[in-house]
Amino acid sequence: MDHLAELDSKSRQDKLSGSWSFLPFEDGLETPRRELQVVRAIHGAIIPLVDIVSLSIAVTVAYFISGDLVISGWMDRIVGGQLGQVTTRMLWAGLGTIPLWLLVFYYFGVYRREVLRLSVSTFDELPETVGALSVGAWLMVSFLVLTGSGNPGGRALWLYAATTWILVMIVLPLGRATVRIGLSFYNPFCTNTLVVGAGEVGRSLTGRLQRHREYGLRVVGFLDTQELEENRDNRLKLLGRPSELRPIIDHYGISRVIVAFSRTPHPLLLGVIHECQELKVDVSIIPRLFEVLSNRIAIEDIEGLSILSLPRYSRHGRTARALKRLMDLAGASVATISLSPVLLVTSILIKLDSGGAVFYKQARMGKNHKTFMMYKFRSMHDGAESQQEELAGQNEATGPIFKMKKDPRITRVGRLIRRLSIDELPQLINVFRGDMSLVGPRPLPLEEARKCLGSADMRHLVQPGITGLWQILGRSEIPYEEMMQLDYLYVTNWTPRWDIKIMLRTFIAIARKRGAY
Repeated sequence: MDHLAELDSKSRQDKLSGSWSFLPFEDGLETPRRELQVVRAIHGAIIPLVDIVSLSIAVTVAYFISGDLVISGWMDRIVGGQLGQVTTRMLWAGLGTIPLWLLVFYYFGVYRREVLRLSVSTFDELPETVGALSVGAWLMVSFLVLTGSGNPGGRALWLYAATTWILVMIVLPLGRATVRIGLSFYNPFCTNTLVVGAGEVGRSLTGRLQRHREYGLRVVGFLDTQELEENRDNRLKLLGRPSELRPIIDHYGISRVIVAFSRTPHPLLLGVIHECQELKVDVSIIPRLFEVLSNRIAIEDIEGLSILSLPRYSRHGRTARALKRLMDLAGASVATISLSPVLLVTSILIKLDSGGAVFYKQARMGKNHKTFMMYKFRSMHDGAESQQEELAGQNEATGPIFKMKKDPRITRVGRLIRRLSIDELPQLINVFRGDMSLVGPRPLPLEEARKCLGSADMRHLVQPGITGLWQILGRSEIPYEEMMQLDYLYVTNWTPRWDIKIMLRTFIAIARKRGAY
């Protein structure tokens, strides 16, 4: 392609001139490579800076708390004997251990993951964080003893170290989570991404990245040996072939290349990956059979050949079911008590806005294809269900599901409570009755549920939920095929820890309001 030769020439001129401007990435797709490296360096320094602030706060606050405990004599009555004193020297020595904590985090690979991985979850890294912080606490004690800042036999030193450890276990994950959640709403470090493969999987990947800006990846186009058959976004185009990789990377400032089921011959794909590694461009690969893969897979090695081993799937045993039921009852009880004012106000607003019934009941399909009546706050006019057939031609969802962004049947209050997901709260009644769980695949109306065949029907092996992977990943914006894939992953990879993570992320999804209509 002639334009690639022009790009290559322009890139060489830019390198010779050595000039560049630090402009926001949103101003254009063309980004100098040097500017890209600076932005990546700034991005990589954010979490270490957050950790420094968090550690400083924890060490300082621990000094005042432990000092007050010693002075008040409250700890003497518990442990007996004299505790000694928490001195200012201990505080300065504690602050001096912050570089040691950072070295521990670096050793545990925290900061490397932050730069290389597409997404880092504070919740997922908690086990490693606890281990790293425990090691850091012991290093702090050793440092205090070696520097003469405390008596190893004195209990004040141990009280100060223990208080610091407890506080840092709270403050540091909270600081990381706050920054990461903030970046999920607005990420100034968006980097240009090239997708190798312009087929169905490549386009599906592009759609997901466009819906989830929090990954900080902005697809600028495709690289493939075939033409782009379907282009839902006119801004995306086939930029070139594998042989034209280098000038494309230089011109667009590509930071990451994602290989997505390209028809490019195997030797050429290997050449693309090797060239990206030479240029220090991150490479990600979508594996075959990605529909059945989750973060619980194990990567094993057989004489240099990487093997992906899937976790065993079996229907949840009695212990797992009992634990999930206990979590449901506890969570539903807390939610009902804390949200009772919201439930009352919503009921009044529905009555004042459109009269009629406050609650809407509909038959849904649950576990083992059992039918139950699901409760919601009424968000549509009475008789709206009978009008769906008239609106069938305006359906904006794929598959057997019916969704409309501007459904004329929705009331004024209904539109508000849908945006905030308040209309789903009466399903707490279903949780108490055992028809639903707090977390699980969303229950579908009977006609839609009966059309879920094959692997899609596996969603009926577990109890449906108020929230689930659909809700935290885009709600109504997610295509039907992706919804069924998410349900399959949930059913085959369920863990109590995953339920907790989904519930925590639900609050972020509600605040983001993505796909809520």
